[in-house]
Amino acid sequence: MWGPRRCEGRLFSDGAGYEDGRWMHWRRMFGINRGDFHLLLLMTLSERPMHGYALMQEMAKTYQRPVSAGIVYPNLQELEDMGYISADEREGRRVYSVTPEGREYLQRNREAVDRLKTGMEHAGKMGRFGILKDMRDIQAMVAMNIDGLSEDKLKRVQEIVGEAKRKVATVIFE
Repeated sequence: MWGPRRCEGRLFSDGAGYEDGRWMHWRRMFGINRGDFHLLLLMTLSERPMHGYALMQEMAKTYQRPVSAGIVYPNLQELEDMGYISADEREGRRVYSVTPEGREYLQRNREAVDRLKTGMEHAGKMGRFGILKDMRDIQAMVAMNIDGLSEDKLKRVQEIVGEAKRKVATVIFE
């Protein structure tokens, strides 16, 4: 069968990421579809040439999401194989830059680039306020400690979260 190979819910077709992990989280947050990661890399590199680690840091800062080497480097290799980026050795590091073909590819995919830029603006807004991180932190704290919570403590946590939800709704919908 042609197409993505599935194994325990993960997609392995083009290095796009995991169906049940980080990649799907990026898709839900910023409207990123499979195949868009190449565009994200090209968009980031079109600002300035950079080595892989700097690229990962820049993407994490820009999109408010961590990016792993296991996703970045295979995609960089694919982009290099397609002729969309080139890599030069500088001070013992491979520094990647967008080729004219890569800039042309970005132009041909202008609609997707615009959609991704909208997602970047959303990421910046959410990161600026830290709302989602705070909510994820609370969720993780409760989930990791749920077995050790007494019924009384669990009830108190539910009351606190419920009250916070009501207050946030008041602010948003006033």
